[in-house]
Amino acid sequence: MPSAAEPLIARLQADCTAAEANERSVRARVDAQIKAAAAERAFAWRRLNALSDMARAAAQESEREVSIERQLAALLREIGWIENDLSELGEGAKPLLDRLRLIAEAVHAEIHPAPVGEDGRTATTPADPIAAFRAFEAWYERERGEPFLQAFERYVPPTPLVEF
Repeated sequence: MPSAAEPLIARLQADCTAAEANERSVRARVDAQIKAAAAERAFAWRRLNALSDMARAAAQESEREVSIERQLAALLREIGWIENDLSELGEGAKPLLDRLRLIAEAVHAEIHPAPVGEDGRTATTPADPIAAFRAFEAWYERERGEPFLQAFERYVPPTPLVEF
């Protein structure tokens, strides 16, 4: 025969179960937010590194086409897709290079601005390199199903610790 206290205890146990479920839900949301924020931070630093390498390459060469080639080579070497120059890439990389070229052109224009005319204006308004890079990232993710900046991750095999 059930005691008079059992309904009260059952309600309290139900409250505990609901509180535990709520806690798991909150932890899952917070964990997902932390993971997303960590990825956003990592990608921001990778974007900085990529565009910095490209800007340094552009600064060393004022001739537009040479600058663009050097920028692309610097970027792709950093990722590990080439060792020396763009000729190592196959014909299948043409769409990728065409999209990356837009970034390199924007970086070159930022580093080497067009001369100002007599009217105080330049012939064209250059694209923003950061916006061009972000547009490339969006295109790459649509095309490949993964973020471009993921390519910067390097697998480092575990190294055994040896004590002397």
